[in-house]
Amino acid sequence: MVSRERLLHLAERGTELATARRVRVVAQLLLVAALVFVLVQLRSIWHDSHVDLARVDWLALVGAFVASAVGVAAGGFIWLAILRRLGTETRFRWAGVFFQAQLSKYIPGTVWQYAGRAALGRAHGIPTRSVALSVPVELGASALAAAATAPLLLGWWGVPVVVALALAVAVALGRIAHSGSRAVTIARAGTGAFLLYLSAWSAIGVGFWLCARGLVPVPAHDLPVYAGAYGVAWVAGLVAIYAPGGLGVREAVLVALLAGRLGASDALVVAAVSRAILTIVDLEESDEH
Repeated sequence: MVSRERLLHLAERGTELATARRVRVVAQLLLVAALVFVLVQLRSIWHDSHVDLARVDWLALVGAFVASAVGVAAGGFIWLAILRRLGTETRFRWAGVFFQAQLSKYIPGTVWQYAGRAALGRAHGIPTRSVALSVPVELGASALAAAATAPLLLGWWGVPVVVALALAVAVALGRIAHSGSRAVTIARAGTGAFLLYLSAWSAIGVGFWLCARGLVPVPAHDLPVYAGAYGVAWVAGLVAIYAPGGLGVREAVLVALLAGRLGASDALVVAAVSRAILTIVDLEESDEH
């Protein structure tokens, strides 16, 4: 049986590798490669679509970039909120740890960004125990919030369903808080994070709808449908641990959900442009921190 000391040693070695300069360089190269891949694929599929470059609404695409950047940036500050709920006094600059480690999500496997965050956090004085506790809270709350947007696929009729689901989850997590001291802390952190992630997914969902509206004629009343489609696609990409950053999986799900409204070719163009925008946002966020 592997000893606790051996496991700790392996964990420390993993975090060192995850934040080594060569690994971060590899992550950046893979991120750039992913962007190039998306742009190359976009060029090849553009001719099969009905997207007319002369009719692109560039203002809507700028709005898509801004909304996406707000949603992505919110993730770093939600992590700080989780840490505070877990009893750790936070510093504003710690958000930079989150953004720097996020680059590692483009390395195959799902642990690199979290291992990197643990090592970077330790260098900035963030308690390792708090970081370790924050990861399952963050994963669970973000995935649950994204999944909770699925009823928006019904259109505006899905909005009250999402609100009801949010209240139900908040009540359920609140009841868990009475089962013990540690459960109280984790449940409170999870409840707050879930509600905050719903706001973050709303911003990213609006960004995805603006991306579609900038490329093809998309009516305003379809905004919830696009937000719900993106939430479902993100969860699918998260589950597909073999796909770095959900690359390919997220786009396939978006095409499957939106082909009936846009046609497969146009849906694929929208999904690819959205991926390009979010990849650029990831690069910008990491460079600024």
